[in-house]
Amino acid sequence: MLGIWIFALFLLDTTRGKEVCFERLGCFTDDIPWAGTIERPVAKLPWSPEKINTRFLLYTKKNPNNFQITAINPATIGYSNFDSSKITRFITHGFVDQGEENWLSDMCRPGALY
Repeated sequence: MLGIWIFALFLLDTTRGKEVCFERLGCFTDDIPWAGTIERPVAKLPWSPEKINTRFLLYTKKNPNNFQITAINPATIGYSNFDSSKITRFITHGFVDQGEENWLSDMCRPGALY
């Protein structure tokens, strides 16, 4: 039994020390602080931004039913309805959620009760 534990710890130790880098975001390792802590016990490297496909959708009072994507190309912010003098709120859904639920876009409409 002790041999199994030693072997398991050896395997865990050999998987550490990997790194992945992404343009605009920097580099991440599978070690502290990104893993190996109480809050993040699993040592996994992050997926690429292309695989995750994070989108930043802008809804304003001028476009409450149709979103504008502004984060992929920062120059597009100037062409959007974004107004830095107005209050801006961010909605972040969970990891498992795909962001296609009606409640997300419903929250952006005037009179939403959320």
